[in-house]
Amino acid sequence: MFGTLRDKLQSVVQEGLSASLRGLSVNETNVVSSQNDQYPVNFDAGADLLHKYQTEWNQLHLLAEDNAHKAEEVNEMINVLHHQINKQWKQMDVLTTCMNSIPSLVNNIENAIKDMDCIKTLIDNVEHQLLKLEDVVEEQELQEQMLNERFRLAVYRGKKLKELELTSYELESEHKLKVDDLEQKINIKLKERQEIFNQVFQQDMRQYIISGIIPVMKSNGGRDDVSLEDIEIEDDTDALNELLNS
Repeated sequence: MFGTLRDKLQSVVQEGLSASLRGLSVNETNVVSSQNDQYPVNFDAGADLLHKYQTEWNQLHLLAEDNAHKAEEVNEMINVLHHQINKQWKQMDVLTTCMNSIPSLVNNIENAIKDMDCIKTLIDNVEHQLLKLEDVVEEQELQEQMLNERFRLAVYRGKKLKELELTSYELESEHKLKVDDLEQKINIKLKERQEIFNQVFQQDMRQYIISGIIPVMKSNGGRDDVSLEDIEIEDDTDALNELLNS
């Protein structure tokens, strides 16, 4: 815009100067021609005027160039200002858009707060359920541990019962052997004593048959005193019957 203005200003100034110079040259020619007829001609008469116009034209040219440079600077400033205004305008558009979106943003924030409250409630419920789950897991682990301990106790008990049965069987067998051995020893001893008593009884019976007096047994240091109550009579009475019959 200012470049076009500068070009127009320069063309106007140049046209004005050219017209002035053309008018000056025509007037001078007329003056010279008229003066040539009446008076002597002075060809240096318009030099000062020409110098004046040339100086003014040079100054105008310099001023025009200065104005052109200033116009360019103003143009640059206007462009910068235009750029800044456009930037601010865009920022204003963004700000306006943001301001327009504030109600929806407030609604979204309120909804987000409600959602956060719901999430907090859910988190509390989840924590409560997790605590219950931990209790259930602990209880289940305790029950499993109790079952394992019961199983181990049952296994241990079965093992000990087997060991007890085996020990009882061994002790019973050992006791039976000892009892059998003791019974054998007692039977042997009883048989020996019975034989001794039979011999003594037969001698006493013979003595009784002969003398009619029952002899009294005397204790013999190494032998035990024997009474009639201690004498066991065998079921076999054949020897006694035979002795009585004789």
